[in-house]
Amino acid sequence: MRIFFQHFICLLFLQNLIAQVQVEVNPPENIKSIVFKGPTEDQFPVIKIGEPLYLEFDDILANEQDYYYKIVHCDYDWTPSSLLKSQFLDGVDNQRITDYENSYSTLQSYSNYQLTIPNDNVRLKVSGNYLLEVYNSYNEIQFSRRFVVYKDVVTVGTEIKRSRDFNFINEKQVVQFSINSGSTRLTNPKKEVK
Repeated sequence: MRIFFQHFICLLFLQNLIAQVQVEVNPPENIKSIVFKGPTEDQFPVIKIGEPLYLEFDDILANEQDYYYKIVHCDYDWTPSSLLKSQFLDGVDNQRITDYENSYSTLQSYSNYQLTIPNDNVRLKVSGNYLLEVYNSYNEIQFSRRFVVYKDVVTVGTEIKRSRDFNFINEKQVVQFSINSGSTRLTNPKKEVK
């Protein structure tokens, strides 16, 4: 029994060490109309480094609550990366969202919050997968959204062909990618290219 208990404690400890995949957290009932986009209207922003990222949402409690944002850098598989904040952010996050206004002459009262990144407090330094988290004043996560930042380092070409499997010749396709690395040196492409 004692050995079983030790193994159980060890498993609990190891479970916390393994990185968790970052998933989007859905907002509570009082947060509505979340718009999260880059320069295009896509709700999953894929932006070039330096391009703006926009977040806008409404709080129907309309009590001018304080909301804060944090930025998490993730690896290719959406687990938190080992980078320090100073390695992927220029400035500091965990700042209050100060751009908000209350509704007037509306049937439903609400407060509209807006955030743009980069801003005076923070800008992104490196490409990769990111998670933007919004917290209330009690440090409780309200919602989160994923986004991707890229840097033009290589060019990627694609070619779509018919399937070679006759059972699926009219249903499936084969996609071939070609990567022109230019001056970027790829030592082990199978591990370096995701």
